[in-house]
Amino acid sequence: MGTRFPMRRAGAVLAVASAALMLAAVPASAADPVKGRWLENEGTRGVGVRVSPTWVTEPVLSKFQLSDGTKLDVYCVEIHVRAKGDRDMVEVPWDKHPKDTFHKNSGKINWVLHNSVPRKDLKDLQALPGLTDLDEAEAIGATQAAIWHFSDGINVVESDPTPHKPEAAKDVLALYKHLVGSATDIAPKPAPELKISPESAKGAAGELIGPFKVTTNGPVAEIVESLPEGVAITDKDGKEIAAKDIKDGAELFLKVPADAKAGDGSFVLKGMSQVEIGRLFMVEGYAKDPAQSLIVADSSELKVEAAAKGDWKAAPVTTTTPTTSPETTTPAPTTPAPTTTPAPTPQGSDLPDTGASILVPALVGLGLVGAGAGALIYQRRRRSA
Repeated sequence: MGTRFPMRRAGAVLAVASAALMLAAVPASAADPVKGRWLENEGTRGVGVRVSPTWVTEPVLSKFQLSDGTKLDVYCVEIHVRAKGDRDMVEVPWDKHPKDTFHKNSGKINWVLHNSVPRKDLKDLQALPGLTDLDEAEAIGATQAAIWHFSDGINVVESDPTPHKPEAAKDVLALYKHLVGSATDIAPKPAPELKISPESAKGAAGELIGPFKVTTNGPVAEIVESLPEGVAITDKDGKEIAAKDIKDGAELFLKVPADAKAGDGSFVLKGMSQVEIGRLFMVEGYAKDPAQSLIVADSSELKVEAAAKGDWKAAPVTTTTPTTSPETTTPAPTTPAPTTTPAPTPQGSDLPDTGASILVPALVGLGLVGAGAGALIYQRRRRSA
């Protein structure tokens, strides 16, 4: 047997489904962690460096791919942990790294990154004393060794720094000593940020829907609108606003015409932000299954975006009753109420005044007596006939 499904219930289901689809279409905000993966088979190898009497390691200036496809140059900050390219990595603040040596020396690691390859051109490094013949592989080996010195407490074995390439020993050791000896603290730059709060707002036609507060540490390059005709993105004064004028802390509104029907609309802010040197990435679930952490070695642009939506009801319809001005009002004619003059009461009588004369019932009684007499005579004549 089929079951009845009232139309109002069907409408409610469709409304919920539509809302779910609209929410699903809203892109993730830049407040979400930036994710990516280490690319195991990409990067530039450096000269092998001896970091203990029995251990020679070959540093690599690696490639790291963000979820949007952007590739970054990175060094590692954990010499005793293997890198894993099959796991997602997320950006974390420096203070989330598990090693105390990293916490203590993170500012100096950032200095090393700012003052060597790939941030610094090889020619700039070759201008330093004793580094005229420095090549890229030697620079990478020395830079990674200097980072490990601060992140893991290791030291290059100066008596035999590059056993696999003895001719590189002088340059590698010279750059390593320069980076370790000259390092000072450089604070990290803030992570790219672009968000809108709240992500949705309600109102009525004829109002400014909002405010939608923008938080960003970079320029807004574009506004992508999905709004009905006549609806605009404005400032608090109802003036339309362009992407280039949206700064951190700006408050945006949806200006809806007073005669608009009930509806909704959305918009997306898009921008570009720098992925700055020194930003740290760690694998998800590091505490249970550690993998090598990576730190960004050069700046790169990152796309950021945030979305918001508003919906509104139609403005209530007001009706007015026409009024007539006092000057044109004609007073309605009035009819005086009839008055009755009571019959005079005989002097000295204590009977109540009923308003009727006693003559009327007397005449009625005489009429009835006459009618009865006439009927009697008529009956007698019929009998005698």
